[in-house]
This record gives sequence, C-alpha cells and structure tokens, in this order.
Amino acid sequence: MIVVSPMRSHSLPIGDIPTQVFRSAEPYRDEVVLIDAESERQFTIDDIITTSTKLAAGLTLQGHGGRVISVFDNTQLQSVYVYYAALMAGGAYQSLDTDVSEGDLQNQISFTQTPAIFTSHAHLSKLLGVIKGLDISVYVFDHPRSPNSEDTLACAAGGIHSSSSSSSNGSIAGCACDDGAESGCCAPVADLLIDDPTFVPVRITSKNDAMRKPAYLAYLPDVYGSAASATHTQRPLTISHYSLLSSQRLSRPPGLLDAHRTAISAVPFSGAHGINVIAHFPMLSGSRVIQLNKSNPSKCLSAIEKWKAGILLANYPVLASIDAAAKRVGDRIAVGSDSFDANSLSVIFIHELRVPQAFKERIAALFQARLVELYSYIETGLIAGVITEHPRIDGSVGVLCPSVKARVVMNGSEVDEGEYGEIHVSTPRLEFSEENKFFCTGDYGKITADGVVIIKARMKDLIHTKSNLIVAPTDIEKTVLANTSIVDCAAFGIPADGDPGGGDGGLQLPFVYVVPATDNGRLDMNSILEPLAKLYPGICGSFIDHIPKCDKGEPRRLLLREIATKKVGSQ
Repeated sequence: MIVVSPMRSHSLPIGDIPTQVFRSAEPYRDEVVLIDAESERQFTIDDIITTSTKLAAGLTLQGHGGRVISVFDNTQLQSVYVYYAALMAGGAYQSLDTDVSEGDLQNQISFTQTPAIFTSHAHLSKLLGVIKGLDISVYVFDHPRSPNSEDTLACAAGGIHSSSSSSSNGSIAGCACDDGAESGCCAPVADLLIDDPTFVPVRITSKNDAMRKPAYLAYLPDVYGSAASATHTQRPLTISHYSLLSSQRLSRPPGLLDAHRTAISAVPFSGAHGINVIAHFPMLSGSRVIQLNKSNPSKCLSAIEKWKAGILLANYPVLASIDAAAKRVGDRIAVGSDSFDANSLSVIFIHELRVPQAFKERIAALFQARLVELYSYIETGLIAGVITEHPRIDGSVGVLCPSVKARVVMNGSEVDEGEYGEIHVSTPRLEFSEENKFFCTGDYGKITADGVVIIKARMKDLIHTKSNLIVAPTDIEKTVLANTSIVDCAAFGIPADGDPGGGDGGLQLPFVYVVPATDNGRLDMNSILEPLAKLYPGICGSFIDHIPKCDKGEPRRLLLREIATKKVGSQ
C-alpha cells in the first residue's frame, strides 16, 4: 500500500538556487537573517546578495567559473557567500569537513578537482599539508593583513597576484600562508570581490537542467568489515539545484519576527543540512539564525537566553553535552554556578533518529520543550518530522511532508496497513527513473493511513529468531528499562549456535547487555530475563559496566555482538 502525504503539496521551483532564493527574498533585503553568536556580526539579505555577486564575478574572472568551489571550515558564516557565488559562477559548492582524516580530505579534493578552497587560519596548516604540490588557490577568511578581516574574505594563495599589497617575493609578510606555501602569493580578497556591472550569473531555466546540474557535493560514510577491523570510506554524492530547492517552500509566513522565528543553530554546516540552515532556511522563511561556533552547554544556553530563541537546531553530541552538564532548577537551567532562562524555547529539532527514548525524555523535560526528530536523508531531503500527530504515537517521527509518498516492504512485497517492514519513500528530490522511484531507507517501521511514520530500528539490527520472530531491539530495551534498577541496556542478536560465522541458517538468539544502577549490587540477571523469555524464547544476557555508543547516541551493536558471541562461545 502506497501512502501519500496528507499535507497540501506546494509548487516546486524550477531553475537555479540563487535566482529562486534571491527573488523570493528581494522585498526583504534589509532584514538580518544570520548572526554570528560569538562576534555578533550580522548578515542582511542585501549583504548576502551583494557580496555573493561580487565574489562570483571574481571567481569567474580568475577562471574558476563552472568548477567546484570548496570551503574547509565547519562554522564560518562567510561560507554563505562562497555557496551562492559558486552557483552563480556556474559551478557547485563543496563543504570539506574539518574533522575528517587527511587521507579522506585528500580524496574529497581529488574527486572534485576543486581549483579553490576557502578556509580559516585555524585550519590552514592541515589544508596546506594536504594540497602541497597541487595547483589550488586557497582563500583565508581571517587573514591578518586583510584591510578589514572581520568583514571580508581575506587571503588568496597561489591564484591571485596583488600589485599593491604583496612583497617582492609575491607574498604578504606575516601571512598565515607563509608557513608551508612553496609558491604563489597572498593577497587581500578585495582583489577577488569584483564590482562588475557586466557580470551575468549563470542561470538555469528548465527542470531537466535543474535536475542535472550539481549544486552541492556531500560525502556519506560507509563502513565495511567487523567492528574490530572496520574499514571506513566515503561515498561521494552530488545534489542538484532541483534537489535542494524541492525541499524548500518559497513563501514567508505573515507577522513580525519573534521567538518562533528565531533559531539558535548548534549544527556545523559541513553537510547539506547545515548549508540549508544558513543559506536557505532563514531567507525563505523570514527567520533569523544565530550560529554557534562553539557549542558547549553554557554558550548554547546563553545564546537561547540572550536572543530569546524559540527554536534550537542541534545534533546528538550537542544535546548529550547539555544533558551531562545541566539541570533544571525552578524555571531556569543551571550549569555549574551559572543559570540561564531558556523559557522562550518551544521546539528542539534533531536530525538523528533512534536516539534512546530515555535521553529524549530527559532533554524535553530539561528544556520543557518539544523534541522533534527530523526524518531525512541527503538523497531524499526531508521525509517527515516538522508536522507531528496529536496525540503523539510512540516511536513516531511525524507526518509525511508535502509531496512525499511512502510504502512498507518486507521480503520483497508490500505489506498491509499497520504491518512493519522496510520503509521506502519517494520525494521530489529523487531523480530516479520511472522504473525505480522509491528510495530504500533501511529503516524498519510502519506508516499509518494518515501518513504518520513510526520507526523502530535499522533493518540490519533486526533479530531473526529460531522461532521465526522478527524482533526490534528497542522492544526488548523498553521492557528492560522499565526496571528502575537498570540505567541502560542494549539488545541485539547472536548466532543461534554461538558460531561467529553465522549460526543455524543465519538465525539468532536475542541477547541483552544490562547496566545496573551503581547502588544495586543485588540485581539478578535471571530475574531480568524471566519475564522476557515468554516473548523472546532463548533470550540471554549479561551485565556490563557501560554501553558503547556511536556519536549519534545509538548502541554500537556490532561491537557488542562480537563481544557477546565470543563470551557465549567460550562457555
């Protein structure tokens, strides 16, 4: 059964991103849409349009038009200029994550053959080491010799020559590029910002061209092998102009700017979600985004209080750090000896799914705000999350977004309404052929006739038992965590005969690791497993000091499975 979103569809834009976004924002050019939380520098729509246009003219003049232009900085708001300039110059934008290894960074740069990279002084040394010997121009946002380093992009190494600011050897004395740059020169970005009235941005006028033309380069992590010897690789993915715009609504709600249209962003914009936060969301929605450069608990709470924000855009690591450090004291939130008024906050958006339920409940209680999981993939755009049902269904991530269709499939066939299986979706961002319009999410769940999406687990984490049951680990975990003497647990399947090679036809026994409360030395594993045995025959378990988790808060089930399998096999 195919379920269509109950939300009213909106017309999809056709064309290039700068034209569509700037045209929508034109009447509001004086509005402030971006604010740097640390420096309090404000970006108006007029500033973004004007500076991006000048930068696009400069990139074109330097021969970088039609190429992939990169940024190597996760928090620099001036990246928004580079994003729009790259597209206006007929090229694409690539965000290079500062947290990746030098090898992965080198692969990303080589894959796109980017001719120009923008970065900040803090990341310059790593970048120069990776691109040594390559013909790549490097532009530094905060160059010390910039005429106005706080307001402009600042430095160019290896690509632009300055006749007025350069020393006799072609470099600027004291430039951060001097350490490690073997050739080329540094120059103020004023040489790159060209006020050229004859410059005409590259336009896209047809849907087919908008679907084919890359706008954004992203990288998805792939992991192969066992937990002990996993191989981490990165899979490149290009997103077109049409794909990015298809997830946006080109309209502004009426009314003045208030808490409901003021967002604190603690999300690094090294991914497609992040660039949407600073480049699309505020300009198209009439909102303002205050971007945090450092998202420690005190800075995040201080920003919410100062700007009276109604929205927090966060990820699991940010919320986990707040959860560990903060507590509710009356109508304020305390971190150490400091306390903050966060009562303006009403919604917290988080991109990660399958965050432990107990964690979500703690965060919602701490902020006394609604926590909304945004269900999306880079390939699909937003699937569900912003509009949620009432009353809330356990495990729900909200209602299918406008123009989204979905189905649930198990063993190659669509299942009936109310049954669980793998969720497949079709969204405007997908550019598949007529024969294959659905994206396989790898998520195990169901969809109601009203379009409410319920997620239980990843398909790869399901436990296939010898009694022909398919068990979601969260079902076991919820039952175990109902015991107040237990603080954490993780369920998974181990080979039915204890054989690490796969067991009896790949069938499994349910296994649960349990973390008891520190003051509960009398807890007995048999008493925990006994009520579970009727529902999950053959279930076994063991105590553990802590549950290892990934950076999204999910238990590292593959690692735990390997440990448990060896433990059972040795008995």
